[in-house]
Amino acid sequence: MVLTSDNTSRRVMTLYMGTGLALTALMMFAGLMLRASQAGWMPMSPGQFYAVLTLHGAVVIVALMLCGMGGLWILMRRLTSLSASTALIAYACIAAGAAAVIAATLFGGFAGLYTFLAPLPFYGSWPYWSTGAFLIGMSLITIGWMAWCMQMLGAVLRAYGGALGALAWDFVWHRKAFDASGRPLPPPEAFPALMAGFDGMLAGMSAMLLGVALIVRWIDARVLINPLWAKNLTYFFAHTYANLIIYMLAALIYVGLPYATGRKYHTSTALVVGWWCSMLLTLTNYFHHLYMDFVQPGSFQYLGELSSYLSAVPVTVVTIFSALMLVWRSGMKWTLGAIFMYTGLIGWVVGGIGAEIDATVPFNTHLHNTLWVPAHFHTYLVGGCVLFAVGWVFLCLESRSIRRTGTLMRWAVGLLTFGGMAVFLMGFYCAGAYGAPRRYAIEPPPGPELAKIASIGATVMIIGFALVFAEGVRLRFGYPDGDATMRIGQEVEA
Repeated sequence: MVLTSDNTSRRVMTLYMGTGLALTALMMFAGLMLRASQAGWMPMSPGQFYAVLTLHGAVVIVALMLCGMGGLWILMRRLTSLSASTALIAYACIAAGAAAVIAATLFGGFAGLYTFLAPLPFYGSWPYWSTGAFLIGMSLITIGWMAWCMQMLGAVLRAYGGALGALAWDFVWHRKAFDASGRPLPPPEAFPALMAGFDGMLAGMSAMLLGVALIVRWIDARVLINPLWAKNLTYFFAHTYANLIIYMLAALIYVGLPYATGRKYHTSTALVVGWWCSMLLTLTNYFHHLYMDFVQPGSFQYLGELSSYLSAVPVTVVTIFSALMLVWRSGMKWTLGAIFMYTGLIGWVVGGIGAEIDATVPFNTHLHNTLWVPAHFHTYLVGGCVLFAVGWVFLCLESRSIRRTGTLMRWAVGLLTFGGMAVFLMGFYCAGAYGAPRRYAIEPPPGPELAKIASIGATVMIIGFALVFAEGVRLRFGYPDGDATMRIGQEVEA
């Protein structure tokens, strides 16, 4: 078994997660600019606003995807062999694609948004080259993602003797025979890796199919693309990507919280079945984005609503309940790493509830085209995924540093980061409940007033994260000379 003290593993993780968190920080400033513009404090022209909005949406997804990829890579490296060269090739493709997307939006003014629904990319005010740069960039990102998914899927299947072993099929249905066989049982973190590899490959294939079609349309305007076909493929891959980011980073809970609490996270039948449900139903829950497309077959819409509920509930409930039981009376020290990990569970739940409300047809007709949608996905991305990633980084730092974070710093970080985040998110939720439309450069009342409140909250939150960064640097310089051991990996395995 390869431990997390392996230098190559730590370097790959640091490259992925460091890049992801750096891009996330930059996109926080971009998001603040957007809300301040809607508030009337930093007015941007509509063209500038939508270009920055496109940049913000696309790069945030890529940034958090990189965090999840780096985290899962090192978790699986502890269990089986993984090629660092393949990981670096995947990273290079994603980095090149992200650079093309940034160039297309910042310098080319491409404003077709992250979903770039056909035929919008071909009828904008931006130059011809920026459309191609954006589409090629997204395709490069997808190539890198698929390379990583193939490696991850192969690693899980190889480690546990094929698909049935990786799914823990016999553990659920033939327990006595499984126990007698002596075969290894996949640990909890192996299931998100399997899901990311399998579902990610399917999503990546649909993204490449769409990407090639759109690039051909960009080259030759005579090519016709069915808009409903394109929309289904767009939301299939984009929505699946967003869901997989949550699950990839939630995998860090399965190793991080046991380290913090000193207790082991066991694979249970409920956990396994929950991951089976999520693996299948995540592929069909995107249909709730097409409720308004009345030419879509009605059976798809019913499937979308059902999948939206069933895909999230089992694994979320089991994971969070298990995490609560780990913490309960464990005597856990509330370090910053533990605080971020635990608080991320709250963001995951609250954002998930907001998503389930939006997926319910009577609410969807009123909320889906309002700021309620960015409210719920900012909740589980910022309040869940970012906190999981930052919590993991701090657990790693705290496991090696001789320095400790003081009580005053923990309170300052908590009040500024979580307090500012709550105000920022409530600005979205209240605006959505009032019916303020999303993707509007100029909001009707009460949008601007609520955008002012959200901007203040976002500013406070960013100040809090700046303190987090400063504290992380302080802990990093507290490493003992010559100590290259990341103890979190060894202690959890013991």
